[in-house]
Amino acid sequence: METVTLLGSSSGRNAGDAALMSGVMDTVDAACEKQLLYEIPTINKRFVRASYANRTRPIGMMPWNLSLKMFGLPTYRSIMRTDLTLLFDAILFDRSLYNPLFNFLSTLYCLLPLARKRGKRLGCFNVGAGPVDTSHGRKMLREIAEQMDFITVRDQESYEIFKDIGVDNPRILLAADAAVNVVPSTPDRVDHILRGVGIHSGQEFLAININKYLDTWARPRRNPLGKDRFLAVYAQAINRIASETDASVLFVTTQHHDVPITKALMAKIDCSRHVAHLGNIDYSHYDIKGVLGRASLLFAMRLHASILGSSALGPVIGLAYQPKVEFYFNSLGLSDYSLSFDEFCEEGLIDHLRRGWENRESIREVLRNRIPALQREARKAAELVACIYRGEDVNEAFIRIQSG
Repeated sequence: METVTLLGSSSGRNAGDAALMSGVMDTVDAACEKQLLYEIPTINKRFVRASYANRTRPIGMMPWNLSLKMFGLPTYRSIMRTDLTLLFDAILFDRSLYNPLFNFLSTLYCLLPLARKRGKRLGCFNVGAGPVDTSHGRKMLREIAEQMDFITVRDQESYEIFKDIGVDNPRILLAADAAVNVVPSTPDRVDHILRGVGIHSGQEFLAININKYLDTWARPRRNPLGKDRFLAVYAQAINRIASETDASVLFVTTQHHDVPITKALMAKIDCSRHVAHLGNIDYSHYDIKGVLGRASLLFAMRLHASILGSSALGPVIGLAYQPKVEFYFNSLGLSDYSLSFDEFCEEGLIDHLRRGWENRESIREVLRNRIPALQREARKAAELVACIYRGEDVNEAFIRIQSG
């Protein structure tokens, strides 16, 4: 086994997705003690070429490549050409199920059986599953799962979703998110970045990460809060806590399309306070992880902002715009620090931020104990790939790694 196709979100616009690819490739190469060749279907070939030290071959999936996102000839050819296909990220959901520009589940349902018939190896690498609310979505996910040589999931809730939809595949293992193993930029590099936004060594700052989805993915489903209400409530809470703590406020975006709403929120912050912004348009996921690890407290909406910050041992609290955010805080043992949108009001946000700030050192201590364990769990998926690379029996390897 020399070549691997990676199927997930790989546009280069999301620092979390970029970090996941690093986490997959770096741990697999380390476990195999060799650099494999990774084919990565993507709409941004330049980003893939420029962002990784691994051996990568970006595969264009633009319309002129005869492709609608992942659905098309380039992905088909890749999975037929390589020895192993790995699914990563949280692409196993059924919202807009038959829209290949948004949803990959129906595409995988069409393409992966063709690879299996050709005798290709398939695996789910520390994936997040769900939500799957429709009968067709559940059927597709169940049939995809049954074809996998192994499935590792990043949280207990994803494991339970596979079981709930009736998956019988015995090789399902609870692991952790691949991004926890990403190595941040060097301390000197992080110092340089922070100085560039006016934050100096030892200076306390509150890091804020929001996204444009607001509460439209929240569970249980609710009448949308609306942008204006969201911004007004959020700004009032930040102004109060920043005033109490005398901290600078650094807005950190990890997805390109979150910049406009972040700028709108910044405009509502007390102008007498030092406020700055940085994001993954200008900085790598390695840089973002290093910066978030320096925050006195990170309040994040996006899952991988929380993962990058916490895995760098930066104190973190969350706003659960999707269930997967709550799931991650559960896995950290910090479920009390994930706020639901049912509690989204000025006083609710202020209390959440104040409690996080006051308990930031105890949160950091929890992370010092928990993150190394999650990093070991995340590497189990790479160990399974290495067993396939060495030609070992997958069932025996799975039992050994599961028990270890």
